[in-house]
Amino acid sequence: MKFLLAAINAKYIHSNPGVYSLRAFARTKIPGADIEIGEYTINHQMDLILQDIYRRKPDFIGFSCYIWNMGMVEELAELLHQLRPEMPIWFGGPEVSYDAAECLQRNHGVTGVLRGEGEESFHELMQYYIGGSGKLQDIRGIIYREDGLLVDNGWREVMDLNKVPFVYEEMED
Repeated sequence: MKFLLAAINAKYIHSNPGVYSLRAFARTKIPGADIEIGEYTINHQMDLILQDIYRRKPDFIGFSCYIWNMGMVEELAELLHQLRPEMPIWFGGPEVSYDAAECLQRNHGVTGVLRGEGEESFHELMQYYIGGSGKLQDIRGIIYREDGLLVDNGWREVMDLNKVPFVYEEMED
């Protein structure tokens, strides 16, 4: 299963440590996991970002959400849901953590939201989607849709960030 973590940065020179951190931590738990990072900027044309994501053929996409990219992220999620309605679309980051339920009510194609530090929650989501191990209701730090209702699993406790390896191991990224 291919996971794509997408970040829409404010400028080309910026990097999004959040998506790199999620990938680095997940790979300590699931070595060799197929996790790609797609970094774009708010200056990219929407159709080019959509085209790149579609060509990558992810089975799961997670968007990193900030105040400067939220409009683009919501529009991309809506378009991706129309193109690939079977693909889980998850949001995470500071812009959606505090109002996750309202965010899901606005974005009907979004499967769920990771709240707060997402490393452990993302790893558990991967296990759920890869092998069907575990249940969504057991993953702390997420809110998601189930049978037309929102299910809120509460916040996850603050994690020890010493568990996250150096996020820029692959310097070509």
